Amino acid sequence: YNYLKDFPSELSDNLYANYGGASTFSLETASPLLGSLNSALQLYRIKHEQPAVFKKIKYALHLPQYLSFLVSGTYYTDMTSIGCHTAMWDFKQNKYHRWLEDEGLLEKLAPITSGKEVFDATFPGNNYKVGTGFHDSSSALIPYLINFHEPFVLISTGTWCITMNPFAGSNLTEDELHADCLCYLRYDGIPVKASRLFAGYEHEVQAKRIAEYFDVAVSKFKNIEIDWNIIRSIPHMKADNVLQTFSKRDLSSFPNYIVAYHTLMYDLVQAQIESSNLVLTNGGCKRIWVGGGFSKNNLYMNLLALNYPHIEVYAASMAQATALGAALAIHSHWNTQSIPADIIELRYFRTDS
Repeated sequence: YNYLKDFPSELSDNLYANYGGASTFSLETASPLLGSLNSALQLYRIKHEQPAVFKKIKYALHLPQYLSFLVSGTYYTDMTSIGCHTAMWDFKQNKYHRWLEDEGLLEKLAPITSGKEVFDATFPGNNYKVGTGFHDSSSALIPYLINFHEPFVLISTGTWCITMNPFAGSNLTEDELHADCLCYLRYDGIPVKASRLFAGYEHEVQAKRIAEYFDVAVSKFKNIEIDWNIIRSIPHMKADNVLQTFSKRDLSSFPNYIVAYHTLMYDLVQAQIESSNLVLTNGGCKRIWVGGGFSKNNLYMNLLALNYPHIEVYAASMAQATALGAALAIHSHWNTQSIPADIIELRYFRTDS
């Protein structure tokens, strides 16, 4: 099912009403109300709309576990795939939420296993091992957890920019949920407080808008170095939706594409600060790591460092972070060498501007 399509409101409304209302349900499962992206609701929908199909289902697996099953022939559920906006896990009780049992969905979920477990592949004549598979954002966090032990925050940037704080140690509030915060589960079952921002997508849309208006290629923006004089001249503006501030700006007010792009990045970083601050709640964060596309953006990194003068800000470069995280979790099963100390390439950003 395409999770971007609307979920039938009568189904979700009935579910929420049976468990204290939408806000209570969302708080207990640490999942913003996201329709089909709350994957447990997909199974709930099949039960009510296609009971004959539901009856035939042995196990409903998330994609990583389905891929693992294809290779290993085993059915398992892992913690990271349960605990990522699925509406499955009760974060206060630290177990499946009671609604799954009440609705008869638990019998369709494969047994939970440790993310460090491996299984034999089913293909004849091989001896390799297969892990259970992880949720992508949770997997990308693993290399940082292995290498760094002082409190940190990771901003994983892409279409979504997700700020993850593995050290927050507090439950979500209703206001945080409404601001698109959620909790993930690490592969060892420990909650990670996170906030989401659709900044990569917004950057793509607005960069294209600038390029078309000034008749330049989008690729020109990649090599723009920050000009602090331009940054200081940008008039502050705030829209109702802070992420969409730049979309309200008139492109004819900019003398050239360089000023326009500086303004776009200024607005996006302001939105990022607002989003990231939601999970920087314990005051003990020493470092911010930025991975993904924006870690290579000179304007983004410098503006982020400017806004966090008391926290060390680093661009973190790591090839295939998600795949590497999954490999590191089962490192001892396939690799006799010690884990290299240089798997993450870091670049420190500091500005006194």
